[in-house]
Parts: sequence; structure tokens; C-alpha cells
Amino acid sequence: MNEKKINQIISYQLVKAREELGYTQMKVQEDKIISQSNLSKIENGMKKISAAKLFLLAEYYKKPVEYFFKK
Repeated sequence: MNEKKINQIISYQLVKAREELGYTQMKVQEDKIISQSNLSKIENGMKKISAAKLFLLAEYYKKPVEYFFKK
């Protein structure tokens, strides 16, 4: 597996985790986790996510970090 594929998996899982909670990108921004524009870029694979930001989103979405690496 290459880096591009890993980033695609993370992006997909981020969207899935957010939508499972019924959260919009704007709600995530309003809760001061990450800006809507940055979250959109990450979810659409246009920007890589840092380990620190992934950890914060995992906590916010109530998921273990490992969740974001599942196919």
C-alpha cells in the first residue's frame, strides 16, 4: 500500500465518522476543532492531515485512531 492510498482511506474514514454522528463540517468548525475549509480539503484528499489533528478529530468523533486506517 502506498501513501496516496493510505491518505484516501483516512479521508474516507473521516467523512464516515463525522457523518455517523450527524455532524456537518460547519459544526466541527463551530466546536473549534478545525476550520471547515481545512476539513473539506482533508476529506477530499486535497490536503494531508497531521498526526496531531487526526488525534484531535479521533477524540472528537469518539473513535480510536486505528479506526481511520481501516479499509
